[in-house]
Amino acid sequence: METTAAAGPGRSVRRYLIAVPFAAAWALSVMSWLGICSDGCEDTQLYRIFGVPLSLLGVGYFTLCGLAFLTRNRNRFSGFLIPVLLSGALGSEFVLVWIQKYVIGRWCPLCVGIALSVATACVLIALERLPGVAILLRGGERDLAMKRLAGKTVLILFAFLAGMGVTATGLKKPDALAAGLPVTSLAFGEEGSSTEVYLITDWFCPACRAAEPEILKAARKAMRQAKVVFVDYPVHPETFNFIPYNLSFIVREKAKYLEIREAMATLARKTKEPTPEDVQAAVSPLGVKYVPLNYADVMAGMQYFSTLLKKFKVPGTPAVAVFDSRTGKTKTLYGISDITSDNILKAVAEVSGK
Repeated sequence: METTAAAGPGRSVRRYLIAVPFAAAWALSVMSWLGICSDGCEDTQLYRIFGVPLSLLGVGYFTLCGLAFLTRNRNRFSGFLIPVLLSGALGSEFVLVWIQKYVIGRWCPLCVGIALSVATACVLIALERLPGVAILLRGGERDLAMKRLAGKTVLILFAFLAGMGVTATGLKKPDALAAGLPVTSLAFGEEGSSTEVYLITDWFCPACRAAEPEILKAARKAMRQAKVVFVDYPVHPETFNFIPYNLSFIVREKAKYLEIREAMATLARKTKEPTPEDVQAAVSPLGVKYVPLNYADVMAGMQYFSTLLKKFKVPGTPAVAVFDSRTGKTKTLYGISDITSDNILKAVAEVSGK
């Protein structure tokens, strides 16, 4: 009786312990789906598996895992399904971790947490089943037990490789702006021009604030002959709080954007965490109503900015990159001393050959 009583609580504790990584993987997937993450997630969020967002696929998959776990004591198939599902998930996470390390080049905290949760669940499930395997091997049906163990091992390995294969085959990062936010919606001026001017700033960079008048002066003139894009480079993390608002105004209020930009710069000197009400109050004198972009469009815009920063190898702010697709020439200006209206316009003339 004492042995049975001790074993009962022990099994209960192990059961609850195994439930922790299942719950963690599901909760982290939901957080990723809701966009509750740091800037390290922005690249990962753009990937799809056969067109399905990773976060949404994770929520569905780990919901299935959770249901199998909850019913495993009443349903033998659920008990059989759990290690198969976990092995497949582990194979998939192996590919996703590799992508973050060697393709994206930075870690998504939520995705790493999901991968660790899956690996932990696999280890705990294996440890839970080891005593039963040992008993079978010590029993009289050793050969039968070995065959069953070999069969399960092959199945689990197959599920792991299948998870890797399906993920590697179906994983794709679509064009960041293909889903509905075209590049042209973020540009000002002559969108068809071969000359492109990228004005790269951070809302809380003192040097950017000092250079802003010259940047705006040059922008007004450059728009007459070139495509002009205002790029947010979040050197200061508080800039992430302004990017969604800025993107909305870039897309929806082109005619008044330069005035709106000045109003937003004034707001940035007052608060690092503006609310929609703060933003609306700042732009109301201009006769503008703030209308937020959807999450996917904000992410697409941020990814576009990130792509430009990598393309022109921008080390910091303020910076201006001038490129001409016809001549292939690029001119980059850095710092307050270089970034003047005259220098920007000279760079436009230099790279365009005009």
